[in-house]
Amino acid sequence: MTGSVQQEISLYDLWQILVKQKKAILYTWLLCIFIGVAYAFLATPIYKAESFLLPPSGKDLQPLNIQVLQSSVRSDRSVLASSYKSDKVYDLFVQDLKSRSNRRVFYEKHHIAKKLGITEGDDIDTFFEKNFNELLTVNRNVKKKEEAGFVSLSFEGEYPSLTAKIVNKFIEDVSTNLATNLVSEVNGKVGGLVRSIHEQIQGKKKVAKARREDRIVALQEALHISQALNEQDQSIKLGSVAVNTDEMPLYLLSPDALKAEIDVLKARKDDAPFIEGLRDLQEQLASLEGIKIEVNNVHPVFIDQKAIVPDEPEKPKKRLIVILSALLGLMLGVMIAFIKSAVVEKRDRKS
Repeated sequence: MTGSVQQEISLYDLWQILVKQKKAILYTWLLCIFIGVAYAFLATPIYKAESFLLPPSGKDLQPLNIQVLQSSVRSDRSVLASSYKSDKVYDLFVQDLKSRSNRRVFYEKHHIAKKLGITEGDDIDTFFEKNFNELLTVNRNVKKKEEAGFVSLSFEGEYPSLTAKIVNKFIEDVSTNLATNLVSEVNGKVGGLVRSIHEQIQGKKKVAKARREDRIVALQEALHISQALNEQDQSIKLGSVAVNTDEMPLYLLSPDALKAEIDVLKARKDDAPFIEGLRDLQEQLASLEGIKIEVNNVHPVFIDQKAIVPDEPEKPKKRLIVILSALLGLMLGVMIAFIKSAVVEKRDRKS
C-alpha cells in the first residue's frame, strides 16, 4: 500500500514539474518544429527518376541467332549454336550498366558535368564520383530467383527533367553499344565461316585440276602403250584380264577412246561440275554472304517503363521531417524541464 502511494506521489510530482516548466517545454517544442520546417522548405530538393527493366524476349535477339550458322558447317556448330540466350545477354547488359568505364564515356560524351553545374574549382574526378557515379544506381533483387530479372536504374539530382533524361539516355547508349558489339561478334563469326568455305572451295578446285592433269598424263602413257601393242597382243592381254572397267588397264582401251578422253580433259575449262560437294559449299557460302544484321533490330533489354520526370522531390521528406521535429522537440522539452527543475531544487537546498 505504501509503495502504491509513493508511486502516485512520484507521478504527481513529475506531472507538477512538467506543468511548472510548461513554457520551457513549449518553447523548445516550437523551436524544434521551426528548425525542422525551415530545413524542410529551405533545403535543396533532390529528385529521383527511375526506369524499370526486364530481360529481352526471343524476338529481340532473333537476328543474332541465325539458323544457317548452326547447320551450315558442322565443325562450327558448337561455337554458334545457342550463343545468345536471353538471360546471358541480359546479364551482359546489367554489367554494362554498372561499368565505370561506360559511365565515364557517357559522362564525358554528353557533357554531364556542365549540366550538373560543375565549377572551375571542382575536381573533375571527385565531381564525377559524388555527383554522378554514386547517384546513378542499379537495383536488382538477387534474393528471389523469380524476381532476379527485375532491374531498375535510378538517378538523383536537383533538376527533375535532367534526372529522367540521364536515366533514359544512359540506358539507350548502353543498349546500343551492347547490340553493336553483339552484331560485330556475329559478323566476325560469319566472316570466319565465309573465309573457311572460300578456302575449302579453292582447295577442292586445285585438287580437281591436279587430278585432271594426272588423268591426262595417265591416259597419254596408256595411249603410247596401246599404240605399241598389235591387235594380237591386245586380244591376249584382254583375255587374261577380268572384264571390269574399274580394274581394266587403260592401255587396253582403243587408241581412239584414249585420244578422245585426252582431248576432252584438255579442253575442259571448268572442273566445278565434277567436284563432289562443291555445290553444297557454294550454297552455304551464298547463305552466309547474304546475312545482314541491323543493329536497330537487336534489343538486349526490354524497357518495362521509361524514367518519367518526377513531380515530387525524393528528398527532403517534408512531412516526415516536421513530424520527427515535433517528437524530438517534445522529448527535448521534457528533458530540459527535468534538468531545469533539478537545478532549481538543488539551488534551493543550498540556500
